[in-house]
Amino acid sequence: MKWRAWLITALSCLTVTAVLAGVKYSQIAQAMAFMESFPPPSETITVAQVRSDSWAPTRLLSGTVRSPEHLVIATEIPGRVVQLPFHSGDTVPKGAAIVVLFNDDLEAQRTALQADLNLVNTQLERNQTLEADALVSRDQLDTLTAQTLSLTAQIAVLNARLSRMTVRAPFTGTLGIYPQRVGDLMHLSEVLTTLTGLNAERWVDFKVPQGLAELSVGDTVTIRDITGNAIGPAKVIAVSDAFAEGTRTYDVRAALQAAGLRHGALVQVAVSIGPREDVLSVPARSVRWDPEGPHAFVVETSEPGAHLPHKASLRRVEVRGERDGRFFILGALSPDDRIADKGAFKLNDQILLRVQAEVPRG
Repeated sequence: MKWRAWLITALSCLTVTAVLAGVKYSQIAQAMAFMESFPPPSETITVAQVRSDSWAPTRLLSGTVRSPEHLVIATEIPGRVVQLPFHSGDTVPKGAAIVVLFNDDLEAQRTALQADLNLVNTQLERNQTLEADALVSRDQLDTLTAQTLSLTAQIAVLNARLSRMTVRAPFTGTLGIYPQRVGDLMHLSEVLTTLTGLNAERWVDFKVPQGLAELSVGDTVTIRDITGNAIGPAKVIAVSDAFAEGTRTYDVRAALQAAGLRHGALVQVAVSIGPREDVLSVPARSVRWDPEGPHAFVVETSEPGAHLPHKASLRRVEVRGERDGRFFILGALSPDDRIADKGAFKLNDQILLRVQAEVPRG
C-alpha cells in the first residue's frame, strides 16, 4: 500500500532529524560549557586614596620677572674701546670700571686748562697782594677772577665728558654676554651688555583684567613657571591706581625670593578669584570623561562567588580645578574610598578588577 511507504519515509525523516538535533544540541551545550570555563573580563589597575582637601578658584595670568638690580649698559658718547676689564659672565664689584673709551685727547685738554688755571691763580694772588699798595687796578683783578671762573667751568665740562668715557658698576652684579672687543668703535647709546645684581629678590609684574579680582598691597599670589610647576608665593608690593585704556587692565607688582628666576622670564601668576571651599582631591588620571561628563571609578568589593574580589563602580563627579597633577572634585565620593588610578581609562561600570598596587597617600 502506498500510504505505508509514505509513513515509513516520514518516520525515517523524523528519526534522522531527531538524531541530528540531538547531536547539534550536544555540540552547543559543550560549546557553552567551554565558554563558561573562561573567566569573566577584567582589568588590572593601581588604586589611590581619595583625600580631603581645600580649593580656591584661581585664574592664571602671565607675568614677567624683573630683577630690582638690573641695568642695561650703554655708552653715552661715541668712542673707541680701550679697556674691557671683565669678561662676559664675570661678577663685577660695585664701582669697578666695566668699559673704558679712548680719552687721551680729553685728558690733554684738561691738563692744558689746569695749567692755565694755575697760572691765572698765581697772577691773581700776586695782584691781590699788590692791590693793598694800590699798585694794580681793580679792573685787572676782575679780569683775572673771570678767567679763573671760566677755566674752572671748562675743566668741569671736561671732567663730565671724561666721566662718561668710563662706565662703572653701580652695584655688585653679573655681566651679560657682549660681542665688543678692545679697539671697537662704539656709537652713541650703543648697548654693551647687562648687569644683574646678586640679590635673590625678584619682582613679578602682571596685569589684572577689570572685574577679575581686586588685589591690594599685602595680598599673596602664587608664582608658577611656564610649565605650571609651583615656584612659591609672592607678596603684592605695588598696585596701579588706573586702568589701561586699551586693555582695561591694571598693573600689579609682587615680590618673592627666587634667585633662580632670570630677569625677563615669563611666568604664570595664580590669582584667587573666589572663596576657598572644602573638596576632595584625586590623581588627575583617575578622572575620565564621557558624553555625560567627568567620572571616576571607585574600587568596591565584588559579590560573593565572583571570579575576582574587586569591581569598578562608576561615580559622577564635578571638577572644580587642577593643581600639581591632582583634580579637585565634588561628587558621590568620600575620603575613605579607594579610586582607580593607573589603568582607569580602560574601565567601565561593574567590570572586575585586578588590583596591582596602591599609591600611598601624599
